[in-house]
Amino acid sequence: MKKQRSIVTQTVMRVSGVFITAVILLTIVFTIFIGRYMRENILRSKEEQLVTVADTLDSRLKSLEEPFVTLSGYTPAVRLLRSHYTLYSADWMQAVRSVDTFLTNINLFSDYITDVLFIQPDSTVVYSMNDILRSGYDYVNSNWFQEAVSKDTFVKYASPHGRDHMYENKGPYRTITAFYPVYQSDLLIGYILMECDLSKLTESFLSQQLSDSGFVILDENNHIILDYKNKRNRLEQQAEEAFSSLQAGECSVIQTDQSIYISKKLSNNWTMVSENGLGVVIRPIRQLLVVVALLMAVILIFLVMITAYNSHMIKLPFNALIQRIISYDGSRSTDISGFEHAPQELAVIRSRFEEMADHMNDLINDVYVAKLKQKEAELEALTNQINPHFLYNVFQLIQAKAVLSDNLEIEEMIQALSRMMRYTMERKRERVPLKEELDYIDDYLMFYKKRFTQMFSYEIICDPKLTDCLTCKFILQPVVENCFKHGLKNRTGGMIVIRVWKEEKDILISVRDNGCGIGKETYVSLCSRLNGQAEAGGIGIINTNSRLRLTYGEDYGITIDSMESEYTEVTLRIPYQDL
Repeated sequence: MKKQRSIVTQTVMRVSGVFITAVILLTIVFTIFIGRYMRENILRSKEEQLVTVADTLDSRLKSLEEPFVTLSGYTPAVRLLRSHYTLYSADWMQAVRSVDTFLTNINLFSDYITDVLFIQPDSTVVYSMNDILRSGYDYVNSNWFQEAVSKDTFVKYASPHGRDHMYENKGPYRTITAFYPVYQSDLLIGYILMECDLSKLTESFLSQQLSDSGFVILDENNHIILDYKNKRNRLEQQAEEAFSSLQAGECSVIQTDQSIYISKKLSNNWTMVSENGLGVVIRPIRQLLVVVALLMAVILIFLVMITAYNSHMIKLPFNALIQRIISYDGSRSTDISGFEHAPQELAVIRSRFEEMADHMNDLINDVYVAKLKQKEAELEALTNQINPHFLYNVFQLIQAKAVLSDNLEIEEMIQALSRMMRYTMERKRERVPLKEELDYIDDYLMFYKKRFTQMFSYEIICDPKLTDCLTCKFILQPVVENCFKHGLKNRTGGMIVIRVWKEEKDILISVRDNGCGIGKETYVSLCSRLNGQAEAGGIGIINTNSRLRLTYGEDYGITIDSMESEYTEVTLRIPYQDL
């Protein structure tokens, strides 16, 4: 015995060792795969976030093109640039007011456009919307202006370049200047400048995207125009070199020793950068490793328990055989499927014992059947002493007495009881016309009505054309009985309505009462039992539902609708089968 246990223990340990090795290898492969997937997914999510922000900023910058083009073709604006009016004359004032009105109508972004300026090629200012920009400033010859003019873009953008071009203490510091050269007959007549507050230009959408990422905007020289996180002037050189090679609309992901940079080049050659710490990627992977380690610990503990359990299981075939012999009560053989892996000697002994049990059970059954037949004969003799015809004759006699006594109520009750007994004791027909089932229920309800006069009233509604439809016997009595046992119990003024109608090729029979309804938990349990999702039995309505499904198929049977304290409606569905 000890040797056998040792073999089993060794076998279990070997299998467990192989299984543990396989689990560890699969876990390592799974962790590597999931780690890479998580990293790619996180970076993809960050890239999509950046693209959304970058496209929004790019769209806002491009939206400035239309006002520029519109203004360049607006006659009063062109005349101001060409000095068509005498300064401060009535015509000049009228042209300025016209431009003010025009800007008010077309400027949909006044929250971040701080000023609009018309300047001539010699830097002379001929119009200013808010007088934030200096009229005596030499715009055309300034370095930032000349650098922006040289750019090959439709609208020229100048990075933030200080406050020298503004009046003192006016306007925000972080502004960009967008300007558009105006030509007539290929002759430059001036420039239209728009000074834009970069913070307001971006805050409405960047503030919604800020989380653990820092968003940075770089100009074409990779100088930081706006930094929403660290307020620096430069990024890491490795990242800047990668940004320089990007083309307009391209994205890139650069990982350095400190950060992960995700960037997209805008149409004006600026770069939008999302700066993320390495923890954005490392933290979820580290959490994954912790979860995997805990899972592996649980699996190892589970395997140890299984190993101990399997080693102990060698005793079970012996114990099962002994218990089977001790508890044998003359019944037939039992399943020995658990003995396939038992020692051969035990399997043979158990198999022979079960064969012996079958022989013994056959002998016992022969004696039992003989005695049972004798009891059935005795019971049949007793049953035949009072047969249905005798009962019908007794009912007729009682009815005759009631007629002679002029007691119509008793006569009616005897007739109803006689009909019910005849319907109940008739065994030849498995299916009956619907009219007979309804008549039986009518008599059944009549007796309840006689007994409880104030408890309820009832109504049976059925199209006469449907009364010849065949149905199983006694399908309504359990449903109606539940109305009294549950719905109308301890109540007065109740109402039971039985309604029959045809729906396509089926007959529907509804039994509705206005009683206490069914509680939520009871209703859920009852519906589960009707649908076969829980153990059935014990309730007449459940058995009736089983009869209907066995007779007509799974598409038929009983459904219940109820609202607590208001009503309960039970609907039976059967196929339409005429006589």
